[in-house]
Amino acid sequence: MKKINLSVHATYHEGHVYLKAVNESGKNLIEELFRKKTEWQERNKKEYFLQTTMELRYQKRTVKQNSSVWVLVTAIHESLEGRLPDEDEKYALYLDLLDEYAVKKPSKITGKLRPVHISEANSAEAAYFIDNLISHLAQYCELTTEQQSTVIDALQGYHEWRGELEIDPSDYSDIECTQLLTEAQWRKKHTVSESSGRGGAIVLHHIVTRGSNKAAEDKAWNWLSLTHDEHTTIHEKGDDYFLRVYPHLRGKFKRANKLARALLHT
Repeated sequence: MKKINLSVHATYHEGHVYLKAVNESGKNLIEELFRKKTEWQERNKKEYFLQTTMELRYQKRTVKQNSSVWVLVTAIHESLEGRLPDEDEKYALYLDLLDEYAVKKPSKITGKLRPVHISEANSAEAAYFIDNLISHLAQYCELTTEQQSTVIDALQGYHEWRGELEIDPSDYSDIECTQLLTEAQWRKKHTVSESSGRGGAIVLHHIVTRGSNKAAEDKAWNWLSLTHDEHTTIHEKGDDYFLRVYPHLRGKFKRANKLARALLHT
């Protein structure tokens, strides 16, 4: 038995599940899979069935995402007020940040747009909110060394979770994850280093180099935000050294290399 991971769009209609590949390489793989299935059936004079496991991209927001939100909200309050918030203050600020940065959906009662709370968000909606909170921190907040350490720990856990995903919602401009970010959109969104959580001047680093795979050059899943010093380090000392220092990025590197290899076969 051979296991194949394949990202597809899926819909259910009148008792049937319909699958559609999200890219050309997926389309080619599906066609090859069913071609071989037909050959096996004709050769052996019996029907073969494909075993399928479906993993939902829009799973409920994770515990790691939930904890990241409250760490970031607390840090923003500390930056504003110079002290830790009580629970009421933290929740009030959370509501303000939701209004500003969360995904908006129509109310079932009035039809007016309202922010999606973290308690009801799926993983893509939660990622959208968290990315905006990170951007807010980088642009508007000054944190003490202790506060920075707490935030960086939360961000590294968040990036580690992102690296485990087959498709990272943060690489896309839409909640449905169908349109990859353009470079301009990516630069606006990535205002801190994904390795250290530091802000300042951010460099776009290509995980899979342009020389080794030109087709991956303009793909957001192949981009990593780094400081200038970190960018110099990864080029001078290589990926293995860099990932020993920042192990939470291993999954992101693995996914980028996997997707880049798939492009070579399209």
